[in-house]
Amino acid sequence: MPSFPITDFHVHPNLKTYGRTFDRRAKGTEQLWMESKPGFWQLKKNALLGLTHFSQATYLMLIKGGVRVAMVSLYPFEKGFFENGRLKGPLAEIIANFITQIGFSRIRHLQKQMDYFQELAGEMDFLLRAEQSFEQNGVSYTATWAENWTNTQQILATPNSLALIPTIEGAHVFNSGLGKFGKNPDREEILNNIRSVKSWRFPPFFITFAHNFNNDLCGHVRSLEKAGKLLDQSEGIDLGFSELGWEVLEHLTSTHFGRPILIDVKHMSVKSRKEFYAWNNRRPDPLPVLASHAGVAGLDFSKTSKNPNTPTWLCHDEINFFDEDILEIGKTKGILALQLDSSRLANAAKIKKSLLGKNREKAIGESCQILWANIQHAAEILDQNGLDAWDSIAIGSDFDGTINPLEGIYTTLDFKDMANALLELAKNYNKNSSLIFAKNRQIEPEAIISKILFENGLEFLKWNFR
Repeated sequence: MPSFPITDFHVHPNLKTYGRTFDRRAKGTEQLWMESKPGFWQLKKNALLGLTHFSQATYLMLIKGGVRVAMVSLYPFEKGFFENGRLKGPLAEIIANFITQIGFSRIRHLQKQMDYFQELAGEMDFLLRAEQSFEQNGVSYTATWAENWTNTQQILATPNSLALIPTIEGAHVFNSGLGKFGKNPDREEILNNIRSVKSWRFPPFFITFAHNFNNDLCGHVRSLEKAGKLLDQSEGIDLGFSELGWEVLEHLTSTHFGRPILIDVKHMSVKSRKEFYAWNNRRPDPLPVLASHAGVAGLDFSKTSKNPNTPTWLCHDEINFFDEDILEIGKTKGILALQLDSSRLANAAKIKKSLLGKNREKAIGESCQILWANIQHAAEILDQNGLDAWDSIAIGSDFDGTINPLEGIYTTLDFKDMANALLELAKNYNKNSSLIFAKNRQIEPEAIISKILFENGLEFLKWNFR
């Protein structure tokens, strides 16, 4: 079987590890170079509750799983997770830690914190202070921060190396979205914080503009359905851009004060996405549209399916990407990076896991069929509209981002088997292709999987990470 290197557009090796640095009894679980596989009871808990109480993507696990480029997502948790609706005080600590596994001490700290930007700086400092190399059984591994495309190429030339690129999840990090906690947005503070980030030695490559709660900048979409009434996402939901949001958008994407920071449209409300596309298309040189950790809705904005090959069990939630979103990505030479969160790739009935467990090979094969259905729909929508079918699709796992992974694809250590299962599906698809244009049909299955897992990411970096 061929070996496929991987570019991961959205991964959180830092989320749990940084959180545990606040606990003096962390006992090594704060280490970015640790390696562990999920145990029997951890997998049973995941099957029953959808909770991921195991490590998925430390540096060592990323490298051993074949990941060569990791776009590391910095995410200071929003206070809405810990002081919201029925969640308050000690009860919030217990439930939040049970779900996120970031540690009680970290959660207590976040409950009191009123400066997201300070949290962002602390998280980046943790990553920069971490060891860049590690040796195991006589083999040396390295994880190095990349400054640009040229630097990325230099890192990739070294065996067992990982190129790290910083990104941000949620523009609340510039210190907005705190009105209900007593701090209204300060325009000058927010813009100064953006300038500060642009001056970092390793400024973020892109930012997920919205996230789970109101940020005073643009509307977000519902994302925490399973929490029910415990968490209230209603403030700001489904709105468009605010006046301050437009100013922040311009500030981030301008060449002033440093390299432009690209915009990731994941978590934006549908209204905000439409407004962003209209704004982007008015630009003389439109930005590439990026969705760093996405699922495919299988429908257009009118909630209608135009592709008879698309299964009805795809996840139709508005947090996922409609056909018009996919076309904006394709025509701007952007990226639709599919996440490995089962609840975003299919409906609940399709992704239900067996408590008795399955043969690992069978589990990975069935999970890859779910992932391939998302890939196939995006490719066919692009193809039907005269665009390159295979050039805009990638992977953004969202591992260690408190997601519920597909059965059998629990950590990055499962990536190699995932790649080979996807290859078999690509071979089968090539025999029965529904693609219209010959240029899209003529690509060999190995090339398709190589593009999706690695090459599309490199091409995106080549043109945009300068």
